[in-house]
Amino acid sequence: MFPTLVRPGRLLALLLLVVAVAGGLWLWQRAGSSTPVSEESALREFREGRAPATGGGDGVPRPGVYAFRVEGWEKGGLGPLAVRRDLPGTARYVVRLVPGGFEDLLQLSKEHAEGVRYRSTREGLRATWRRTDVTFVGFGRDDRRGLRPPPLSVPSPLRVGLRWSAEYRADQLRVSTRSRVLRAESVRVGDRTLRAYVIRHDSVTTGPHPGTRVEVVWWAPAIALPVRWTIDGDTTGTVTFRVRASLELTSPEPRR
Repeated sequence: MFPTLVRPGRLLALLLLVVAVAGGLWLWQRAGSSTPVSEESALREFREGRAPATGGGDGVPRPGVYAFRVEGWEKGGLGPLAVRRDLPGTARYVVRLVPGGFEDLLQLSKEHAEGVRYRSTREGLRATWRRTDVTFVGFGRDDRRGLRPPPLSVPSPLRVGLRWSAEYRADQLRVSTRSRVLRAESVRVGDRTLRAYVIRHDSVTTGPHPGTRVEVVWWAPAIALPVRWTIDGDTTGTVTFRVRASLELTSPEPRR
């Protein structure tokens, strides 16, 4: 007997199913990788902000584009599904001057950027605004929130043993932070040796996106920048996100 011919409608449905499965596998593979940010791309980001080419001092870093060596990974999920990806080996750190302080943007990858706006005060640097932009396969949110009241991030002057805390809101999120200066160390960055204070920040967030975050920052007052930095963040709820990263500044001189 001759084989039964497949009807055109059924053939089309079969082809659509194959395309959907192949597309899903392709998207899943893409979700498991991060895209490095080039120096040229970071320089465009900096120049679009029209930041002055000079500045720094009084707790404010020199504007421009810095680079960090990175080791780490991140994992995002929805319900029982989660995707893990390694971070690129180099992160870009864009610093712009703003009235009363500066704004930074840590570009761990094209899929993950974090920014903070700081105001320089007599007590030290206070964070007034935070940005988090994380995507998986093109899905995500560029989240920007003002911080009320602005928490103290880096006191001035620093000394070993100093402790402080902060309670603030970022729209519907409530954040509680405990900080302390653990020790002082000499850190080699490029051709310079810089004195750095090791500061640990422990944060707990409640609200729509609850979670915890521990950051340890080797803060060098001479350049008003972190020269080393570890990030351990865990966001829970319906949408989950984890990040583990270790960063080292490659040069104290920015590119412009």
